[in-house]
Amino acid sequence: MGELIVHIDGGARGNPGPAAAGVVIAQPGGHRLLEAGYFLGEMTNNMAEYQGLLRALEALSAWPDADVTIHSDSELLVRQITGQYRVRNAGLLPLYEQAQQRLLRLDQWRIRRVPREHNARADELANIAMDQRADVIVIDRRPGAEPPRSNGTGASARPTRVESDAQPQREAGRPVLARCTVSPAEGVCEMNCRAGQPFLFDSGAPSDLCLDGLASMLNTVMALRDTPADAAQATPPLRVRCFKRDCGAVFEVRAESNT
Repeated sequence: MGELIVHIDGGARGNPGPAAAGVVIAQPGGHRLLEAGYFLGEMTNNMAEYQGLLRALEALSAWPDADVTIHSDSELLVRQITGQYRVRNAGLLPLYEQAQQRLLRLDQWRIRRVPREHNARADELANIAMDQRADVIVIDRRPGAEPPRSNGTGASARPTRVESDAQPQREAGRPVLARCTVSPAEGVCEMNCRAGQPFLFDSGAPSDLCLDGLASMLNTVMALRDTPADAAQATPPLRVRCFKRDCGAVFEVRAESNT
């Protein structure tokens, strides 16, 4: 498929309040493959931003080999996805984990923050969906997609899909192995971690890992635990740097088989 440019946005009228997300997927020359707004029901602004990312990643499964650049005007979302910020909000953590699982299925991707004025079409689509309290599909060129049906406003309306507050019950997660590849600076690590040392996350956290190392890897581990077996096998180890100041330790993290 080559390169795809994605714009995402999400917002709520009130915080929380009626919320929606907008997604635009296009080729570099400007040829639009998807323009859609999704009504989300009642949630916060930040949850709606994450839902915009999740809806975009769902649509991108139609082009799994694309080189994807995602644009968002949410500094929080971009910095959490890239690991610059930790996810501390309990309501956002499940959405972050879902996003990381879906990102693992993409061949190549990157995410960038853009000014709001450079994200205008995604914002417009989110507002149309909020106004109509329904999904609106302007363009959908995914293989096998239904042609949009006009509702007289230049967009099609599809039945509203409201996300439930209840989280789906998870199956037991798969074990995750982290291996230290770069030793910490001398005298910094309380547990004397060394290059080559393995740490297994199974039913709990490894006891020989310091709290800073655990905090650094926890979000990545939680995302990998729920990764489908086929995606886990195809995913190369993910590199995670310890959060502790002046530590310098680096770990490679990958999902193991349940068998």
